[in-house]
Amino acid sequence: MSKAIKNKRLRHIQDNNWIYNLLSPVVQYGFRCHYRSFVVRGIENLPTDSPYIIAPCHQQALMEPLAVLCFAPKPPVFLARADLFNNPTLRRILTFLKIMPVYRIRDGQQQLGRNQEIFDRCRDVLLDGYPLCLMAEGRHNNRHSLLPLVKGMFRIACQTQTALGQRPLYIVPVGIDFDEYERPYANLVVNIGRPIAVQPYMDTYRSNEPLALNQMRDALSSSLSPLMLDIRTTQAAGFADCYDRILTLCNMQNRALRRQQGLPNNAWNRFVVRQQVAHRLDALAESNPEEFARQMEISGRFQAMCSRHKIGEKVVAEHWSLAATLLAALAILFAVTAAVVWHPLRMIALFILLCYPLPLIPTHLMVKPRVADPQFRSSFNWGVRFFGSIVYALVIGIVMAATRGAWMDALLPLGAWYGLVAVAIVVVGARLAAPFVSFLRDIAANLRYWFLRIAHQELRVY
Repeated sequence: MSKAIKNKRLRHIQDNNWIYNLLSPVVQYGFRCHYRSFVVRGIENLPTDSPYIIAPCHQQALMEPLAVLCFAPKPPVFLARADLFNNPTLRRILTFLKIMPVYRIRDGQQQLGRNQEIFDRCRDVLLDGYPLCLMAEGRHNNRHSLLPLVKGMFRIACQTQTALGQRPLYIVPVGIDFDEYERPYANLVVNIGRPIAVQPYMDTYRSNEPLALNQMRDALSSSLSPLMLDIRTTQAAGFADCYDRILTLCNMQNRALRRQQGLPNNAWNRFVVRQQVAHRLDALAESNPEEFARQMEISGRFQAMCSRHKIGEKVVAEHWSLAATLLAALAILFAVTAAVVWHPLRMIALFILLCYPLPLIPTHLMVKPRVADPQFRSSFNWGVRFFGSIVYALVIGIVMAATRGAWMDALLPLGAWYGLVAVAIVVVGARLAAPFVSFLRDIAANLRYWFLRIAHQELRVY
């Protein structure tokens, strides 16, 4: 291969990049640390010997692409809205991250013609054997509901299938569920569905393109909805918007239904039961409007009660027993007392806290007033915590190495090695922070719940 051809080949966005390969595991590690649990089911559904398009639902700006990055066997190439590429610096960053622009009608009618060039590049990505990721809905939505799908993905799929000939191309539906949208250390579930073959639609595509695209859109929508929490009933039984009340019932009834089915309390089972409740209520809205209205009234009263007492709905629905709450609180009290009384333990605790205080900082509350769009808040919050951790690790490592741990020498004489220890604490602490901080948060919430329950009789019903 000539040097000119080789250089031209290396300009393709899907090409191997050693800097990207070096940074990608770090980003993936940081993303996993942002969640208390990160569950991926259905990884065996990803094709191993054919090109495929990953089609996730889209509820948070950057978090779904990062989730895809964490399970894709090869570096995926993404599409993002074209206005993000107007800034030259940001355009270079996005291109490095293997993201290409896609133009919408709001970018101007004259810009839509540029999509064909992007579609050609998408086809090249797939022909080279790399996964292409397109958000199925084309825009994000901060509700657990599937929006109408856009057709650009299916045009790319059909054009690529034409180039592939008899070799199959697949579209892989991916449901992604966040049990909290803005708070760090929540739970994330990724549910990968069975791939949809493009080949069966090609005869229709050649004779009637719009019909084929509609058929593919309907097939993907039907496959994607069961993979996510898709609350479809928004107006029924005289209620202008049922979404919040249905979501409340999904959480309110979760524990009782898990126990009936003998399901352990984990992120996946809570997601599955939320799906069951939503499906049952969707069916109930059509089959029995009176019972559906009664369920909505129960949900409304529950919401009003939680609002009056300023307590989270999930805390009331999933509260611990009084014995478990007191036992956990006593364990923390014992640990704190031991750290205060016993000098070596106190110094170790202070050292760890100094090395990595970020988990105790409520960055989501700092981001909220500065980011107007709620769907971007989680992405900004993750960015603050991720890059903040990297910068802090470098600074604290240098400081500890330079001071040679003077204040800890009597306990652990490591000298300049304290710098590496400090960095190691940041790396390990980032992974352990989610369960630890969540445990502290749960203890505080349950203590408050039991205090309110003793003071207010209406909480004793739940």
